[in-house]
Amino acid sequence: MKSNEPRSGWVHLLGLSIVGAAAVAAVAVSAISGEAPPSNAAASDATASPLLSVRISNLAFDGTPEPLPTPTPTPVPPPTPASLEGLRVWSDGDSTSYYMTVSLFAMANAEGAVPVRAADFKISSGLQNTVFFDWRSYVSSEMALYNPDVVVFMLGANDAMQIRSYDDYGVRVGAIMDLMNRPGRRVIWVGQPNMRPDPAHGYNPALADAIPPLNQVFISEAAKRPWVTYLDCYALTSYSEGSYAPSLPDENGVEQVLRAPDGIHFSLAGGRRLARGVWAALVN
Repeated sequence: MKSNEPRSGWVHLLGLSIVGAAAVAAVAVSAISGEAPPSNAAASDATASPLLSVRISNLAFDGTPEPLPTPTPTPVPPPTPASLEGLRVWSDGDSTSYYMTVSLFAMANAEGAVPVRAADFKISSGLQNTVFFDWRSYVSSEMALYNPDVVVFMLGANDAMQIRSYDDYGVRVGAIMDLMNRPGRRVIWVGQPNMRPDPAHGYNPALADAIPPLNQVFISEAAKRPWVTYLDCYALTSYSEGSYAPSLPDENGVEQVLRAPDGIHFSLAGGRRLARGVWAALVN
């Protein structure tokens, strides 16, 4: 065969038990080969054989197996740091986060880590009302400016009763988590606490009821992202049976008032309790 002649090969077609189907297959083969379709008798004979060998001209496949597709690597969570020395720590959120950030930065300094700026919070902010405060733009700017190794974030109380679609809210949450991503960076997303539900003393039971489904959005979105660890703040601020806890023992067994009189915000002791939870999530 000359080198410029078309290549050919053999394709084996399984025999068809129905004559009409065999005829259709034969027409399809003839259209490829340029040969006339077989007669009905030939088609009937083909069905008698379990396997029909058909020569097809200009067949490009030479028998070399196709390479397997390159698998998409599965993201893995950042490793637990062997030492906190020198780690750059960023923390922010709405007003429920403030005392947590204060205590967290104090712990960071004691362990040789480096808070990248002063403790701060954005009052009345959330992910629903971007006109009031645009967290996406802010987080993007902060990550570029400080390039932290550890990111701690807590908000949601101002969103809880404004959410019309949890699917839409999940997209908003996921977008923030994605902006926080960087190879090797640890993100600790702190859920919202148990809120005091007692309407007889001026507390809002609707807000208390809205917190668990809000936290479920955080849990679901964090589960999709290996770089994000969700911290269950609700459990940290509840009695063992799940009810709101205005006070709980600290690490030394001393009872501490955790919450502000409004049943929403934290005392300094409450912020320390959350910061200790963040620290445990970071080093374990």
